[in-house]
Amino acid sequence: MNRHADETILITGGAGFIGTHLAERLCDRAGVVLFDNFRRDSLATVPGLRARSGVRVVSGDVLDGASVAAAMEGVSTVLHLAAIAGVSSYYADPVKTLRVNVLGTVNVLEQCVRSGVRSFVDFSTSEVFGSMALFVDETSPAGIGPSSDRRWSYATSKLASEQFALRYGEQHGFDTAIVRPFNIYGPRQTGEGAISNFCSAATRGEPLKVAGEGTSLRAWCYISDIVDAVVAMLDMDDLAGQSFNIGNPAEVETTIGLARRVARLAPGATIEFQEASGTDVRARVPNIDRARRLLGFEPKVGLDEGIQRTLEWFKEQEAGR
Repeated sequence: MNRHADETILITGGAGFIGTHLAERLCDRAGVVLFDNFRRDSLATVPGLRARSGVRVVSGDVLDGASVAAAMEGVSTVLHLAAIAGVSSYYADPVKTLRVNVLGTVNVLEQCVRSGVRSFVDFSTSEVFGSMALFVDETSPAGIGPSSDRRWSYATSKLASEQFALRYGEQHGFDTAIVRPFNIYGPRQTGEGAISNFCSAATRGEPLKVAGEGTSLRAWCYISDIVDAVVAMLDMDDLAGQSFNIGNPAEVETTIGLARRVARLAPGATIEFQEASGTDVRARVPNIDRARRLLGFEPKVGLDEGIQRTLEWFKEQEAGR
């Protein structure tokens, strides 16, 4: 029997980009609770998900212990995605970023202890590896930037949340694990992201804006691939203490290269350069050998195919306005 057949999985940030894709995959094998404050609402683009049998939607904030407790009722597994994300958010409100990502995580963990949750997966970030992260593996040292630069409030908060998650699990006897996504993209990405920004602009007939020279390097991972990895994590016999870098090191591209790819797929699209602001993260590419070995993980969707799918989704959204 599937280990989740009689279980309920709570997805904090469940109305978001990754959360909704996870929910779609998991709701056929377990009850699913989507907990979100709807600051970014990808769920609105998949109205059928709310109506699926076994799916419960709870509106609330991870900083509010009472709403977390309401969402946690009957839950056995928690996928913790709720966070303040997006570079503009780090600069605009670093204090909120720290409060939500650290104190909110602690709130969720405290309720896990009270509710007897058995498994907890914390979604961290590739940013914990700093501004030059080339083929980093799970044992690579964290390399976040100076505290004087608010750019690093997000990475700092996520590194702290990793520690809280792992230490709570050890102390209170539930399985905890960490997943570090590397530049996930695809349909429903309503927050910030180079590919979603470019696809959105192209469908609206606006220039594709590239900051600086556009030479920053990233490995781009399509949404269905990280969902595959997380599902494989939930099926592990020994999840406790595991951490996985999840991305697609075979699909590496610069920002300007991305813009050109999108422009080729969207006739008439133009590229416009603008002055870079803030700290630049030069490179971010994972080593995924551990995920390959322990999860059987192998990214399946190539970058051109993924961009095409994403662009088509944005076109559908624009046509429906």
